[in-house]
Amino acid sequence: MKLKLLTAVKILCVGIFLSSPNIYNAQQTGNFRGIITDSLSSEVLAYANIFIKELGSGTSTDSRGYFLISSLPVSNYTAEISYIGYQTKTIHFVIASNKITHVNISLVPLEVELQTVEKSSERIYGENVTDIGIQKFSTKKIESLPKGVEPDIFRALQYLPGIQSSSDISARFHVRGGASNQNQFLLDDIAIYNPFHALGLFGTIDPEVVNNVELHIGGYSAEHEGRLSSVIKMFTKDGNKNEYHGLVSSSLMSGKALVQGPVWDGSFIVSGRKSFSNKILNTFLNENDMPIDFYDLFVKLNYTSEKFFPNAKFSVIGFSSGDNIINNNSRIADVKWSNNALGFTWFQFTEIPLFYTIQISYSEFNGELTPNKSGIKPVKNNVKDYTGKFDLSYVFSNKDEIVFGTKINEIQTNLYLQNSIGEIKNIGPDGANANISLYLKYKMLRFDHFNFDIGSRLNLIGLSRGGSNKFFEPRLSFSYIFSDYFSFKSAFGVYLQEITTLSDEDEVITYFEPWFITPNYLSPARSTHYISGFQWKNGQNISIDVEGYYKSVTNLPGLNEKKIYITDNELVSGSSKSYGVDFLFGFDHSIFNFTTSFSHGYVTTYLNDLEYSPRYDIRNSLKTILDFNVYKGWNASLTWVYYSGVPFTLVTSYYDKLHFDNNEDKFSLLGSQIVTPLLGERNAARLPEYHRMDFSISKQFNISDINFYLSFSIINVYDRANIFYFNRDTGERVNMLPFLPTAIIKVEL
Repeated sequence: MKLKLLTAVKILCVGIFLSSPNIYNAQQTGNFRGIITDSLSSEVLAYANIFIKELGSGTSTDSRGYFLISSLPVSNYTAEISYIGYQTKTIHFVIASNKITHVNISLVPLEVELQTVEKSSERIYGENVTDIGIQKFSTKKIESLPKGVEPDIFRALQYLPGIQSSSDISARFHVRGGASNQNQFLLDDIAIYNPFHALGLFGTIDPEVVNNVELHIGGYSAEHEGRLSSVIKMFTKDGNKNEYHGLVSSSLMSGKALVQGPVWDGSFIVSGRKSFSNKILNTFLNENDMPIDFYDLFVKLNYTSEKFFPNAKFSVIGFSSGDNIINNNSRIADVKWSNNALGFTWFQFTEIPLFYTIQISYSEFNGELTPNKSGIKPVKNNVKDYTGKFDLSYVFSNKDEIVFGTKINEIQTNLYLQNSIGEIKNIGPDGANANISLYLKYKMLRFDHFNFDIGSRLNLIGLSRGGSNKFFEPRLSFSYIFSDYFSFKSAFGVYLQEITTLSDEDEVITYFEPWFITPNYLSPARSTHYISGFQWKNGQNISIDVEGYYKSVTNLPGLNEKKIYITDNELVSGSSKSYGVDFLFGFDHSIFNFTTSFSHGYVTTYLNDLEYSPRYDIRNSLKTILDFNVYKGWNASLTWVYYSGVPFTLVTSYYDKLHFDNNEDKFSLLGSQIVTPLLGERNAARLPEYHRMDFSISKQFNISDINFYLSFSIINVYDRANIFYFNRDTGERVNMLPFLPTAIIKVEL
């Protein structure tokens, strides 16, 4: 196997080398690269367009605001640089033989009154035409959407096709039939294991510190790994490099402050948020008094110096968040959880069309449920993740690219649960789990009509647990472009996930999802994706995207519900399959933007000799967004969401269960019987359909040198009574959010 792999890699590299025009005409071509930034803050502009008039084509910046076009013939050129909300800029540049032409381009923001709404389907020149199942957007889009409690990245993602949320209460989501633990959240490529505040109501990542977001919902290429369903990459801002700025903001639940500015040869940004009221939160949770206290803190420092480290950028980030639910009642459980992360990144581009990134990071999650005298079983969870990464990219033949990388990480998890005989036991393997992974991919974009992206990952896992297991994850995607308006795409990939969570299928509100490494007696979960679709664009205004998918999962871990003896394993292996189609339509105008998406899909889980639909098996969903620029800084947004009913388990009858309460000093047979529901077939019934309309209006204005932002939202405009669940003890119907107004004020100095 090793010999075959090495032979295949050699053949691939030789073929790429021989096919490169650089070998034959290196002296007749040069390279064009640069960074595009905001003229006021020097913040990078991700996905900005660079159009070269003489070629009739171009490219776009990546998440770092960086672009590279290699192997341009020696000549004089004119480039047009554009980005939504900024003045278009035209530059002239010269390509010299065997040289790199580097430019730093600053775009000037339009005045607030002149800005148009952000377009969802604006064409990106030179966009990666092999990408499938990818959505990219800036966090400016989040500000225009109606806000529940806080502006939130994860709730904004739920308007995209293929992403489902089972309730108003949680910002957690499911991607194309996958469980919520199959989504990977990366903050500047650092894993965050539980990025949610307030029982999952909204995210811990403040949108104010995020520059742009990439969402990969299937068929993602070889550089991505670790989860079965999706990868959410959040790239943070660097901070203002020109002058100091401050910001304070308040919602009905929390307050936050942000400071940024230049420092040494770089910049910094610091943001903090703290809760101060629970009233609106209790409305979300249908509770009279849920004493939730939370905070989050983000710090980033950047350094660039052409004198000491030319063509390099160094970044250090720190992130911390915490939630505490401390009840002053011994009969109610207390819960707390926290995240901590620290990372160092070195990005370097060289005098040839090659750039690389080195990163070292640490991430930690802690969660604990203290039962007090509630009768709930205790839970204690800890995750520690140490990671080192190296990624290298070489661009040649104008568009073709070779990407190589390696990752070394050590993950240690502890999950302490109480079993049926009262023992506190650590679930999963003892000690840390060391892994090494390597990937190689070749992206060919040189042809006008046919392009492909082929690669694979090699994972060596369990190195610190006595030996290792080898897993290959092949990936392939390709596209065929029929015309400037119509293209076809398809992708295939195998994905591995060795860290998972425990969740109760019948649990309505999740405090936190406890993580653990798959124990030695089970194989890591493995998923295979098949995706095909087409895209049609009518110039700059109308776009239609359709994608069909099939996803199978094997070695899916779950609780052993048939455990009888102490020697029986706590976990068993199951499987699942999901398939469906996602449709997205977008229409852009200078003063409004309309998008609508429709998803139709099926999910089936096979576990403990049962076949059933999980709670997130939402067969049909329809989502619409209308953004419009009202007048002179006034912007409004209207959204409507429809979900077909989610599965649930019916109560068939009740019986009297004898209850022994260890919390009581005495035991009496009188009154010790509890009426207990007897459940029917798992998730055999479905709740009624769900639909809701939200509205938001916002205004930006200046007074002297102070910028103000006001936002007013109404959740559930027509007061739809959407059912949340039936209380099994009382039979009472519990609904989701009623008509609810919210407001946010932001002041920027």
